[in-house]
Amino acid sequence: MTATTSGHAVEPLKKHFFVIFSEAGARPEELPAQVPAHLEYLAGLEKRGVLFMSGPFLDASGDPGPSGMLIVRAASAEEAADLAAGDPFHRSGARTFRVEEWQVHQGRIDLAIDLSDRTYLLR
Repeated sequence: MTATTSGHAVEPLKKHFFVIFSEAGARPEELPAQVPAHLEYLAGLEKRGVLFMSGPFLDASGDPGPSGMLIVRAASAEEAADLAAGDPFHRSGARTFRVEEWQVHQGRIDLAIDLSDRTYLLR
């Protein structure tokens, strides 16, 4: 069944991503020491166009908790798992991970970039 909006047919996007859920591991004490290498690793994935979005889940006080999520572009769950396994958080045992394939149907991303002062607004 196809829905319509303003007389136009609306079809789900059906774009595939992989979600990496990152949870507290056997050696959580390793986490602080791995943060710089983790951030460098993610920046590399971002520059390669692999990382779509990532970040920690927040606790009740609004502070980053012991788990997080990454959304990556990959050809398969195995490739996404290889990307996750390369993260220093996971290699060190500070966190474990699991991979789920995600099919995006709807949504919106608003991004405004002001070139003159190099600011942006992501909504």
